[in-house]
Amino acid sequence: MKGDWVGKTNTIIAGMGGPHWPDSKGTWEKPLLAERDITLRIVGQSDRRFWGQSIIAGDAASGGAVTTEPFIGTVSKGGDSVMMADTDGYFFGDVEGNTLSYCYVQAGAKQAADKPAVVTCLDVTKR
Repeated sequence: MKGDWVGKTNTIIAGMGGPHWPDSKGTWEKPLLAERDITLRIVGQSDRRFWGQSIIAGDAASGGAVTTEPFIGTVSKGGDSVMMADTDGYFFGDVEGNTLSYCYVQAGAKQAADKPAVVTCLDVTKR
């Protein structure tokens, strides 16, 4: 698993704020649909367990600021699926060759301005 896995997000966001989408104006009635470059950088692995950080490229609205967030994860016994957690959400996915297809889910608070709900499904490819 160690190395950089790169791709593009395919994200839907309801709520404002949060580390990766600080300029989001998405609402539950009209969510933000966003795409950004992403790298999952896996820096360590021991047996089936691994850890690293997600790196999401900024956009023009954020002044191009790149954001990072740590995560931990594990690979299934068969080596074909993964589960991961970061500081506020969860990843679930499948590994096939050098492609990791996963979905990420982060619950939001209906009234909290700094806790948006985020859902994305995407493919990242190992470099």
